[in-house]
Amino acid sequence: MNLRPATTAAATTEEGRVTAQPDHQAAAAPRSATLHELRTALSRYGLPSDRDLFERDLAAALDDSPIGDLAAVAEVIATHRHRLTLRTSTEAMNALAAPIGGQ
Repeated sequence: MNLRPATTAAATTEEGRVTAQPDHQAAAAPRSATLHELRTALSRYGLPSDRDLFERDLAAALDDSPIGDLAAVAEVIATHRHRLTLRTSTEAMNALAAPIGGQ
């Protein structure tokens, strides 16, 4: 799965190199299939504290889960993946921005 963000035509120069800037409005983050992909997507597309919060929640769920029952771990992963999906979905952000009750 390619987690590289979409880029715009705008570019900046860093020490003589031209680097494209990510376009955070272009496309939603791809759905993560592995923990590595989820961590990468949280770091790239999430809020600054999302990755740290995920790591703390994951560690707590692992520590509290009995051996052989990782339902709490799966719930943490699903919750953070869903939050990231909502945060990067244009439809979800438009729904949150819409006035309540037609106001």
